[in-house]
Amino acid sequence: MKILYIDPIFGISGDMMVSALIDAGFPFGELTNILQEFPLRLPAIVPVQRTQGVIKGIHLEIGKSDEHLTVREMEEIIDGLKAESSVKRDAKGMLDIVLDGEAKVHGTMRDELHLHELSHVDTLIDLVSVAKGVHYFGIDRVFCGPVPCGRGTIRTSHGIIPNPPPVTLEILSGYNMIFVDEPLELTTPTGAAIVRYYTKSKDSIPPFTIDKIGYGIGSYETDKPDALRIFIGEYREPDPDEEVWLIEVDLDDMEMEYIGAVAERIRNEGALDVLYFPVYMKKGRLGVRLSVAAPAGKVQRLVEKVFEETTTFGMRLIKEQRRVLRREEHTVETSFGPVRIKRGFDAGGKLVKTHIEFEDIKRISEERNIPYRQVLDAVRSEITSEKVKGSS
Repeated sequence: MKILYIDPIFGISGDMMVSALIDAGFPFGELTNILQEFPLRLPAIVPVQRTQGVIKGIHLEIGKSDEHLTVREMEEIIDGLKAESSVKRDAKGMLDIVLDGEAKVHGTMRDELHLHELSHVDTLIDLVSVAKGVHYFGIDRVFCGPVPCGRGTIRTSHGIIPNPPPVTLEILSGYNMIFVDEPLELTTPTGAAIVRYYTKSKDSIPPFTIDKIGYGIGSYETDKPDALRIFIGEYREPDPDEEVWLIEVDLDDMEMEYIGAVAERIRNEGALDVLYFPVYMKKGRLGVRLSVAAPAGKVQRLVEKVFEETTTFGMRLIKEQRRVLRREEHTVETSFGPVRIKRGFDAGGKLVKTHIEFEDIKRISEERNIPYRQVLDAVRSEITSEKVKGSS
């Protein structure tokens, strides 16, 4: 799996992201080819080598232009590109995030928006170029570090506004941010939209082998490096045996009716499994043992969650090994509609077992008022027949 990790050292903007992709190996010719399809006069665009301290990278010099576009014009230009569908989808997806953020901040409908700085052709150049660069490297998943933002106020066409701008905060709602004591717009709305669109998962970045590093250099002159760094690399499936931790607590002073709800909350924090069962404790008291299987990367968070949600003052941590089958999920069409199935393969690639997704059986059963067992037996029969040939 190809991974892109965005490290916004001093913030992120659209042109810095494009610059970092070029520095990592995205051919500038690929960028100019797609931009030449724009049905308008573009400013000069030149990637130049720039150094800030010990950091060397690319700074994208974009010439002056008075070209401003409406929302409809930007969407039509993207739709008209002779580019891969994923490039157009990603460019429009990022644009949608910007427009939704602006509409919410200004309390208006998208179609009634009057964009100011964001209507400049530079915005469209940035979005299309980033989408093309991500496609060029064949990125499967994107992760991002905490996003730096400045303080104080900044001057815009709206006048003097708080820093970071309200639209940037709206777009980054729910994401980790760092506030730097600099009166500079370190992260722009376009940069924020890139982060929100591509980093769909808040999971920790898995271990991966770095193949390429790129630096995008900004235009601020400060004692800190105005740079955006990206890493591109490969994540490989872990060995069949993986390290897991068992978190165990024994409870005899907690309301039993809450145990099930607590187990669900812990499971939602990323536990591999959560079990609870009766145990006899000291003086013959009946209690409950809560047993949580945790992946190595989530042990600390799950320990904190168990302390938060239960009455325990201590717990046992046991390091163990886990072996799992390699799993693939497919959707098959049945007479009841689409049903997901999970297939498990051993280390040699042999199919060991097939599991039908319970939630789909539950949904069908409730929609049609049919017993679970009846739906399950019928779906299982169809899956083993010729009816599901060509399933995706």
